[in-house]
Amino acid sequence: MKRLILSAVALIVAFGVSAHEPERNEVIVNGYAERKVTPDKFTLAITISETDSKGRISLDEQERDMIKRLKSEGFDTDEALRLKNNYSSYKRRGALATRSYELVVRGAEDLSRAFMVLEELNLHSVSLKSATCTNLDAIREELRREAIRDAKRNAEVLAGAIDQEIGACTYIHDYNSNGDVYFNVNSAMKARGYSMDSAVEEAYYVEPEPIEFAESTISHTIQAKFELLQ
Repeated sequence: MKRLILSAVALIVAFGVSAHEPERNEVIVNGYAERKVTPDKFTLAITISETDSKGRISLDEQERDMIKRLKSEGFDTDEALRLKNNYSSYKRRGALATRSYELVVRGAEDLSRAFMVLEELNLHSVSLKSATCTNLDAIREELRREAIRDAKRNAEVLAGAIDQEIGACTYIHDYNSNGDVYFNVNSAMKARGYSMDSAVEEAYYVEPEPIEFAESTISHTIQAKFELLQ
């Protein structure tokens, strides 16, 4: 019996304390930030083949010529060039040996220059494999800060419209989206052409325009609650 009485008293006291707690008024807002980004790091896929020359120039010789030419243009092939595949397939007239590489370059101007150099060598194939933005993590962190600041401004605007002010932030929901950003590499390659001088019947390469990529947009949204002061 005594235990039941004590429990009832505790419940009444707890209810009384809760009933006298002031109700906290809040304003709930969203904050948003976005940024346009372009790629600054590119990966080229390169393939050389013995069939590229009637004289059956060896893969080793083609590789040496390619590396020498790239180095002469300032490309660090020790760091940027990687052998990906080295294989042979058999035809009626013997083996067809092929090697595949990846070349990483930074900046649109170097990308255009790399294409010009590689096309001069008449290799089996050269294509743009991927384009990325190297400082995406830093950009996303700044967008998060901008988004919460935008949320605070929105709260201040709403509170000011009714002649009130906001207090401390009591809740933040971070809609974190760190998905990949894709750049259209196909549409960007239209800038890498070369011209033909018909008078001398030989191809010559003109200084290429920097390859331009359409900007991609990355954004960040945050929901926040702020105290609404009386």
